Amino acid sequence: MPMNFPDMKNLQRRAEVHSFRQPRSNEEEANFRIELARHVLQRDRIEAFEIKFGIGWDQWTEEQKIDSLMGTI
Repeated sequence: MPMNFPDMKNLQRRAEVHSFRQPRSNEEEANFRIELARHVLQRDRIEAFEIKFGIGWDQWTEEQKIDSLMGTI
């Protein structure tokens, strides 16, 4: 099932699920998003890219689909 991670609150909850740290004080969402995605990548590649993009796989653009197959976080 696709998952959206549109904001910091959603990212914080997911970090807890994956036993990842919470954001540091004044840490920008974009930085936290990438670090969490890298942490999740070993467990679930699709979820990691959903975190990176902020939207579920069913909403990815063609470019995002290619990035998820060939790219790294």
